[in-house]
Amino acid sequence: MSHGIKAQREKWIDDYLDLYNYAVSIKDEDWQKTILAELSAPAYDERTDLHMQQRDELISYFNDVNQTLIFLYRKLQSESEQASREQLWEQIWTLKRIRVEIGKKMRASKEALSS
Repeated sequence: MSHGIKAQREKWIDDYLDLYNYAVSIKDEDWQKTILAELSAPAYDERTDLHMQQRDELISYFNDVNQTLIFLYRKLQSESEQASREQLWEQIWTLKRIRVEIGKKMRASKEALSS
């Protein structure tokens, strides 16, 4: 579980525990039962956590690929030797294909989170 997702989950639980303690202090038994029901069936299940972690990793990887592409394009502009330019183009096309695959995985992850 990524740190951000874990922190969200812990904050959600802490908030509900605070609400529960307040409900106890004002002796509102119906509200206590409602809060306990929410805590026993949290909104963040393990699958959602896993999908969110995978999505975050894909976004990070996608951004890394984009940064590398920008670097290679800048290098290509200043390169005059044909062999080096061809090698740069090969790297660029490889990264573009990788970026397309990452995009497909990101869409699949988004669909999995929606279902």
